[in-house]
Amino acid sequence: MSNATQVWFVTGASKGLGLTLVRCLLAQGRKIAATSRTREALESTVSSETPNFLPLQVDLSDEESVAEAIKRTVAKFGRIDVVVNNAGYGQQGTFEGLSDEEFRKSFEVNVFAPLNVLRHCLPYLI
Repeated sequence: MSNATQVWFVTGASKGLGLTLVRCLLAQGRKIAATSRTREALESTVSSETPNFLPLQVDLSDEESVAEAIKRTVAKFGRIDVVVNNAGYGQQGTFEGLSDEEFRKSFEVNVFAPLNVLRHCLPYLI
């Protein structure tokens, strides 16, 4: 398979490293499913005028949202070849100053979300 026909699934694609990666891959003619908390964030930063780009609004802390995004990717492109679990954030504050809710949210996005993405992508990876 040529690199140009690869299908990439990239989380956290509306800014930073994820956005840079998506732009570079699209310039190379790759097919990209890109996720963000809001679809508008992707559409405003990445030209969506190509059939090779699928912007997806995904709540990575919601396993059903992750599963639906992967199903939509496979429905559009037929497969997934590369997964980039880029989404995440840093939690600032002292250990004793952070609430259980803040710790849980951090773990949902930074630990469990990448596991859910991989769990749902694995059946499609060749």
